[in-house]
Order: sequence, then structure tokens, then C-alpha cells
Amino acid sequence: MFKQILKNRNILSILLAIWIFIIILIINHFDFLYTFDKKVQRLIIVNKIDVSNDIVVIEIDDKTLEDWTLWRFPFNRKYYWPIVDYLKREWAAVTAFDMIFTEKSNPDSDKIFSDSIKNAKNVIIWSYIANSKDQSKNNKLKSYFKKSIFNDYLLSTWFVSPIINKKNWVVYSIFPFAKLGEWNIYDHLSIAILKEYYKYIYNNTIEVYDNKYDKNYFYLTENKKIPFSREWSHEILINYIDRTENSYLKFRTFSFIDIYKDALLKEKSLAFDFKDKIVIIWTSAKGIKDIFYTPNGSEPWVYTHTNMINTVLKNNYIVYFNKNIEYLLLLLLIILSVYFNLSRSGYILFLSNITIAIVFLIIFPILVVFFSKTIINFPIELLVWLILSLAVSNTVKYLIENKNKVKLNKALSEYVSVDVAKEILSWEWKINLDWENKKIAIFFSDIEWFTSISEQFSPEELVWFLREYLSDMSDVIMDEKWFINKYEWDAIMALWWVFWEDNNKSYSICLSAIKQQNLLKELNKEWSKRGFSEIKARIGMHLWNAIIWNIWSEWRKMEFTALWDSVNLASRLEWVNKFYGTYICASEDIYLIEKDNFEFRYLDKIKVKWKEIPIKIYELLWIKWEVSAEQLEIKKLFEKATELYLAREFIKARTIFRKLIKMWDSAWKMYLDMCDIYIKSPPWDDWSGIATMSWK
Repeated sequence: MFKQILKNRNILSILLAIWIFIIILIINHFDFLYTFDKKVQRLIIVNKIDVSNDIVVIEIDDKTLEDWTLWRFPFNRKYYWPIVDYLKREWAAVTAFDMIFTEKSNPDSDKIFSDSIKNAKNVIIWSYIANSKDQSKNNKLKSYFKKSIFNDYLLSTWFVSPIINKKNWVVYSIFPFAKLGEWNIYDHLSIAILKEYYKYIYNNTIEVYDNKYDKNYFYLTENKKIPFSREWSHEILINYIDRTENSYLKFRTFSFIDIYKDALLKEKSLAFDFKDKIVIIWTSAKGIKDIFYTPNGSEPWVYTHTNMINTVLKNNYIVYFNKNIEYLLLLLLIILSVYFNLSRSGYILFLSNITIAIVFLIIFPILVVFFSKTIINFPIELLVWLILSLAVSNTVKYLIENKNKVKLNKALSEYVSVDVAKEILSWEWKINLDWENKKIAIFFSDIEWFTSISEQFSPEELVWFLREYLSDMSDVIMDEKWFINKYEWDAIMALWWVFWEDNNKSYSICLSAIKQQNLLKELNKEWSKRGFSEIKARIGMHLWNAIIWNIWSEWRKMEFTALWDSVNLASRLEWVNKFYGTYICASEDIYLIEKDNFEFRYLDKIKVKWKEIPIKIYELLWIKWEVSAEQLEIKKLFEKATELYLAREFIKARTIFRKLIKMWDSAWKMYLDMCDIYIKSPPWDDWSGIATMSWK
């Protein structure tokens, strides 16, 4: 039965989709992607908001504390009454204190302050919930409402704090009210301010529906309601002004000391009209202000309230899209993605994934955000679920349909390169027994004086040595995804990359050469312990077009290889190392591409055997940022000497080449010999300095 299910694509798609959906629900339960969702939601909110001119903040700031007029904070409460009176004279709609006045202080000062509140009739002051142990209920904490001592004179009270998200400590929303006991209901500060503001604006002609709500809305007045972010959540999202992009968007603020001095003088030096404004007084000085994390970064406590008030005044709310519908659509996404990804057709795979991505990652979010004026609950999950569906379906397809292919690949790899075997067995690649002309990187390596060295070995030692040497060198090549074309005794011919295009051909050939030389140093340490002579390998590298083809006798023998002048040139560059005392010789084509990644030095301009066109050759020294200061000094001297040599300054050039002998450089020998020859017998007038290689 299980095998039948695996063969039925429809049933398998549904089962896999349900399994993926369950995994995603578990991931969502632990909110691994919650913070990322919030950042994306912030970016895609279409109903951006600006600042209402009806909100004013008076700050007890550093300027106020530095003035010393009011002595030190907390101030004597008698200093608040001029502010309250001043704002009442200026016809402010509501004056709210984001401060605590729950304990008695100087009786005379409290009396002055309470009288000013009573006369103003538009003041709101902070109250809060405290906790105590109730002995009758097994010492459980019991909450109670701690009122302001001026409660009898206030317009209203509040105590509900913003909702601090426990996952990332950011304030995204508020609860509009809280219950203490069965009947005592208290508003959030912003809600209390808004209720009194609308009562003031409408002159108490519209009844306020205190704390009335349905599953979708919270009512401020009979006609003014605020949508909850989700059904039955009783949570209202704050639409923050985007201060990161629009720094000019900020609420109007004044220093407490400036308002205080105007109030005492009973004259208006500040060119601002407080009429019908909501005024919030709070502490913003260092050490006495409260900070919250918001989508705009860390901001003072009061700005969560001002942004909430601003959201309502601008009638610009944020509401989530229906979560159940979104889950249903995402399940559909998974089913479609899994179904089409189980297909063997490459065209169906490509077209289906492009279509699904466009529908769910572009069209669906646009419809939700721009037409329904809501925000998506799981924007990141849309992408993650699509990727997960793709990964799971392709993994299952591989496990079910590729068993025989894996077995065949393993068997075929015993006879040809693993890379060739994989390419032959791939769905897209068609075996071409003809030929192809394409640019590849060609690599030749050979052990220096190996014929002489091999005479020191017994047959058993020779086989052991070659096995270890070729195995380690081949591992370096294949780790860089090269194709080893052939072994010729101690020599290795490798190609990069003959089956498909890769822009890193030249980088990989240089890196492989350096890795081989590094590894050879380590191997020599081990071999020296066994009494073997030091082994050195010469490497030649070239990048150019070659003919890629299969040399074959049908049904008998086939060899995949590369031919043409570029292959011969790479082989000769390996041989050229012998005459310059170098170990990695690269063509100019490689140098021009990789000169910013690796350190090269110019060696010479030569004509190889049977070629009339000269080429420039370079020694690969090391990785650019790892080359030693000593190597750089040798390079500098050598290149200076070659410049003198080409300028026919043979005596000066010889002096530098002799200096390089003492620095253990090996590329001096041929140049020094030629300097001696040309000093005695100067070259002909049209001499260009090109060296002609008559060997190989």
C-alpha cells in the first residue's frame, strides 16, 4: 500500500503538503520568524501616516533641569499649576500628565495643584495597578488600582501600559482598556485622552460608549470606532510615523521651562496656538525618562501614546488579513508547489515555480495590501514555505525516482570521472560523440627530474610513492571540481571546466596550483623521514579555446579529452619552468584575469617551438594577500632587471641578477647567461628580447 501511495502523484502531493503544513505550524508556534515578519510588515504598510497638528508634547527636558528656576526634579507640585492655568487660558482641549502623583507631598502645594486641576476641568493624570498578597487566597498576588491623590478633580484617569512584545520587546499595539474586578474598567492613556478630546470637540453632544466593543471594533463615541487588529483580539495596532525615512515628521514639542515662564508672565512669547490641542506633559531628561523599543527604534514612552492618538486622529488604521483564509491559501500554495515539483519535466518545473512565486509572492500581497487595506500575517513564511515545499518535494522525488540512477552512477564512476558520470546521467545533458570548440583552462604538472629520482626507488617503493603522490595531487584537483583527463607516469593533465560554463576557471586553476605546491611541502617533510630526496613539481597553466571530444572506437574503447594548440601550449609552459627555475608558469591570458587575486611576476616574452607568435609568460607567486615581503622584494628587483635587460642595459641588469642569486631567487640564471653573451657581443639592431624555445 505504501508503495502504491508513493506512485500516486496526487495522493503523495497532498500527504507531503499536509506534513509540511504541520511542520510550519510548529515553527510558527515558536515564532522563529516573528521578528522578520514584523520588519517586512512595516515595509509593506500601504497606509503610511503623517503627523497631526493637534498633538503637542511638553517635555521636562535637560534644558528645564539646567535652568534651576524650579530647583530639582521631582518639582514642588505648586510649579505645575501655572502650566495648567496657561493651557486652560489657551483653550487646550485636553491636558494629560504622563507622570505619577499617588503620594502626598507638601499640603499647600498639593492644594494649589488640585485647585488648578479642578478649575481647568480638562486634566488627565496617571494612575496604576499595584500588587499585594491576599492571605485569603494562598498568598497569590492580588492587583488593585492605585489612584492619583487628585483623583476627585480629574477629567479621567488611566493606567494601562502599551503591550511590550515578549518576543522582541517592541511595542506594536495597545489594549484599549483593562478590567480590575468585574465592573471596574480603566482606559489606556491614549484612549482616555481621545474620549475626552472628542467630547470636547463635539461639546458633549454625542454620547461616549464607554468601553463598548464588538468583535471587530472598539467605540470611542457612537460614531467613532477603532478597528481591532484581529477579530476578538481586543488589540489595536499603532500606525507609527516613519521617522527613519521622514525625519521632518515629528510631533510638536516644547520645553517645560519655556511654557512655565510664559505662564508666570501671563504673556505669549511662543508663536503657537494651543487652541483645541491635545497636550501631554512628561519627563524627557536623561536619567528620568522611560524608553520603549518601537518599529522606529528606541523611543521615549510618551511617543507610543502620541502615535496611538495620531493613528486615530488621522483615521489611518492597521488591520491584519484574516488569518484562517491566509492559512488556507498557504496550504494551497504548498499543495501546488509539491505537485508540480514532483514532475520530471524541466519545463513544468520552471514554469510552475515561476507562476506560483508570482501569484503568492507578488499578486497575493498586492491584493491584500492595496485593495483590502490590510497587512499579511506571515509575509516571510510565504517565501519560506515555498522554498520548503520545493526542497521537500525534490528530496522525495530524488529518493523515490533516482535509486537506479544512483546505482548506475556509482558503477560508471569506477571507470570514468565522477563529474563525467554525473553529467552523462543528468536529464538535460545529451552525450555528444562528435566535438565541441569552447574555452577551458588547461593544467599540466610534472615532477622535476623524476627519471633520475625514480632510479633510487625499488619497484615496490616506486609504486607506493606514485600512488601516494598522484592520489594527494588528484584530490586537490578534484576538490576544485576539475576533470583529470589523464596520467602519464608522474605527469597529470587536468581540464577546467569542459562540460558547462563557469566564470571561475582561471581562479580555480591558480588556487589548485598553489594548493598543490603547499601540499608538496608537507609531503616532503614526511618523505624525508623515510630517506627520500626532496620532490619538486613543475606546473604549466593556460586559458584558451580547445577542441573537446571523444576519441573512440565504437563499442570498444572511448576516451574523453581536449586537443589543439592551447593544450600543447599549457604542456610547454610546464616545460618552460625548467629554464627559469620556476615551478608555476602561467600564460598572459590567466594573468590578465587573475592579477587582482594572485601575485604574479613577469618572466619573459617567448616563442615556443613551431609557433611564430610570441607570448608573455608569468610566474604565479602566491595569493595576493598572503604573499611575503621577501617575495615582493625579489619580484621588484627582478622586474627592474628585466626592464634594463630589454633596454640593452646589460651591465646594470647583470648587477641586479647577481644580487638576486644571494636572495635565493632562481629565475636569474638564463637572464644572467644572456647578459654575459650580449655584453661581449651586442645583439642586432632590431633585437626585441624575445626568447625562442627550440625544445619540445
